[in-house]
Amino acid sequence: MDKSFAYILVLIQFSSIGWLVQSAYPFNLNIIGLILSTFAIVLVAWSLWVMRISKIRILPMPHLEAQLITSGPYRLLRHPMYTAVLLFTAGISITYFQWYNLFIWLLLLLVLLIKLHWEERMLSQRFPQYQDYQQHSYKLIPFIY
Repeated sequence: MDKSFAYILVLIQFSSIGWLVQSAYPFNLNIIGLILSTFAIVLVAWSLWVMRISKIRILPMPHLEAQLITSGPYRLLRHPMYTAVLLFTAGISITYFQWYNLFIWLLLLLVLLIKLHWEERMLSQRFPQYQDYQQHSYKLIPFIY
């Protein structure tokens, strides 16, 4: 996959997130939405703290100086930021259920799965120990996937 396709994926990703967030205005989440959104915010904060914000990339290609991070939330999940985005937007989609929001959320899920697959392939090529890490961690959902 080339870099222009990566930019298209990122554009769809952030457009989907933007649509779902704006559809929830004003924010008055129900208990399920509040729990999912709160957990997502905590997971993002923890992931950023462990990875350091300077190393975050929105494209599914690692930095040249990238290091494999396997601590903090990355010990259990290989893509905790994607998990957090999906949880946060699921909370919004559940609270403000509309069929088109479900469609947008599923589109976001598809885009993140494509990025995840691409990213994992790149990380496997870059880090010889990545395959071992894959066997001891989950992609998105602890103990399931």
